[in-house]
Amino acid sequence: MIKVLFKTFILIVVILSGTLLYQKHTYAYHTLAQIDPLPQTKALIKASHYADAHVYLQYFMAFDYVKKNPDAIRLLHQIKSKRDSISYQSDKVLEGIATGKSDEVLGQASAIGSDFFLIGDLRDLAIEATHYFKDEEVDSFLVALSSVGLVATAGTLFSGGSTGVVKAGVSVLKLAQKSKCIPPWLHGFIVKQSKQIRKHHTIASLTPLFNTLQTLQKQTGLRQTLKLLSTSTSLKGLQKLIKLSHHYGKDTAMLLKLSDKQILKHANRFKQVNTKTIKLASSYGSNGFTHLLKGGEKNFLKTTLRLKSYSKVGYKGDAWKIFLTLMKSLNDKLLLLVMSVGFLFLLPWRGIINYSHDE
Repeated sequence: MIKVLFKTFILIVVILSGTLLYQKHTYAYHTLAQIDPLPQTKALIKASHYADAHVYLQYFMAFDYVKKNPDAIRLLHQIKSKRDSISYQSDKVLEGIATGKSDEVLGQASAIGSDFFLIGDLRDLAIEATHYFKDEEVDSFLVALSSVGLVATAGTLFSGGSTGVVKAGVSVLKLAQKSKCIPPWLHGFIVKQSKQIRKHHTIASLTPLFNTLQTLQKQTGLRQTLKLLSTSTSLKGLQKLIKLSHHYGKDTAMLLKLSDKQILKHANRFKQVNTKTIKLASSYGSNGFTHLLKGGEKNFLKTTLRLKSYSKVGYKGDAWKIFLTLMKSLNDKLLLLVMSVGFLFLLPWRGIINYSHDE
């Protein structure tokens, strides 16, 4: 009886090891786990980035596993209450006027508004002049942009584009610089071009950039434009982001982040996939997009359905959680070793030995 129980146990271990090995290399379920947005949201709140926290958590509220989570609902309500308070909004408006930067739409609007009325350009030049006289580091990028802004306000830019487009473009770039969203390629380009603009009174060289920013802002909003700008590597790359935003709108920056830029790298392939499937893949992070690319849309959807059904196995899905944990923690060599040793135990050694003696 003991031998039967022992061999049954060994057989179960061998079957489980074989199943784990098969699942790891066939479906790789252990790499597919939906993102829990609460830790990141709480970290953003702790850093007082309420706008980013709201956008991040609100994105995941589209998925049932977050939408039905009481903690997520409470946290979202907490963020909304904070952002809707008069004191918070007033502080953000003043922040935009005083510093020319903000993480909230109201603050960003006031920052851009101050630039249109000359206040912002004079403020930034005064701040940088103070840094210069104190032998502190001067932000040449802001000086260049403020100079262009002053020329535009004076109405002396007679060629290359309208004053409104210039002022809007300058304001967005200044806001991006103060929010640390200016990519390296853009810094040297603006400083170099600003000298030519002051000398020749034409913004022809910056018109493509300003037009691109304006289009991107219309499609994704100001906050998302700043985030997308920070990921660009060239003007051509920024224009590719416009094509991407045509397809995904205000979700473009979030999808770019969650896919680890795969959504841009494989843009043509993903355009063939339903947007709902793309967003579902984003809830699994970059691994979701990897699975979607490798297996195609139909296989990916089948896999996610399997995950949902398997997650119901056992009390609150505990059996499935254990199975996933085993897949993550046990490497292939260990599983093969367990299977090999198990087979050795299961072999009828007495019969084999007797047979060899008879021979």
